[in-house]
Amino acid sequence: MGFLFGKNKKEKLIVIFDIGSDSVGGAIVKIKNNQEIPEIVKSIRSEILFSQDVDLDVLLKNMIKSLSEVAKSLHDSKMGSIKDIFCVMASPWYLSENRLVKMSKEHSFVFTEKIANDLIHKEIINITENYKKEYSNKDNNLELMEYHVMNVSLNGYDIDSPVGVKTRSVEMNMMASLSSKSCLDEIRKTLSKIFHGVPISFSSFMMSSYLAVRDKYISPDSYLILDIGGEITEVGIVSKGVLMSSLSFPFGKKNFYRYMCTKLDLELRDAKELLNLYITGSLSEKRKASTAPLFLSIEKSWGEAFRQCVNALPHTLALPNVIFLIADPDIKPWFAETIKKEEYVSSFSTKYTPEVVTLNGSEFMNMCSVTNNPCDPFLMIEAIAYSRKKETYK
Repeated sequence: MGFLFGKNKKEKLIVIFDIGSDSVGGAIVKIKNNQEIPEIVKSIRSEILFSQDVDLDVLLKNMIKSLSEVAKSLHDSKMGSIKDIFCVMASPWYLSENRLVKMSKEHSFVFTEKIANDLIHKEIINITENYKKEYSNKDNNLELMEYHVMNVSLNGYDIDSPVGVKTRSVEMNMMASLSSKSCLDEIRKTLSKIFHGVPISFSSFMMSSYLAVRDKYISPDSYLILDIGGEITEVGIVSKGVLMSSLSFPFGKKNFYRYMCTKLDLELRDAKELLNLYITGSLSEKRKASTAPLFLSIEKSWGEAFRQCVNALPHTLALPNVIFLIADPDIKPWFAETIKKEEYVSSFSTKYTPEVVTLNGSEFMNMCSVTNNPCDPFLMIEAIAYSRKKETYK
């Protein structure tokens, strides 16, 4: 099982790319020895061209253009030799599967790394084949980005160090992330033209978020992670410290603005300004009354999609009362308030009004330092995740 970190404790520079459906962010990060936190020494973000139509091929083309712009800007800063490139993908650029891998025998056996690898390899083949069958009419040539074993149970008990232990049964919670090979090849081609010969690895933003939140917040150990992207909302459920499931639905920030632009015949910049005025309570009473039905309609559309997504989560999981929300600053306050409304609370909480914790970046300052740059929560989470992956099976 390989890790992103080797045994060399000297500091090195890496580049992280945050690849979403609304923007592409990039950062040069200084990785020091195991006792020190990562340091973002330069960061930049470029918006992906906004389009009224949702076309994945067009979105991919525009994403690659933004990626190239960000990569060139970071390269031209000439801050030193880059040793590694870490690309973190958000939906719709990847697919994820959470699986419970099981094995049992009549007589006791010693659990080994080979047994773990064989079980995982077999499960990944099954996942890939299932997707090929499901999407047989599309580009279904998938590539594994990463897999992580969340926890291992032997004879029904969670074991931190299972290798070498005798058992009669094994259960492993694992998450695998896959992406279109053509998409990953486009990213590799784009970055290799700028950063020659630098190794490129991939991860999912849901996994990165989980690793950062898990290490920052010891309590609670069960919660939802809600990532509002440009085209997609991703929902992850963590139960007893383990990322048990990850789902998504096609309603994000851009859907929000498309609806506003269409219904009110606005340009994008005007829609953004109107939303800001609405959130901050700066609209006149007349303007507020005229736009309230529009925002209510958007709220109901997203809320219904969210409810259906939550209802699709495994019924064996007790849905938590704490939600960690990450979204762009312009829409984060609106979603934070919407989630707390009574009609949506009943979808995922049977107790009290949910506690919504917005992730803004500043809360991670003791885990990732930032020099002369704004606190970009996406890039900070990914820098933390990079430094934590040496603790996680891959």
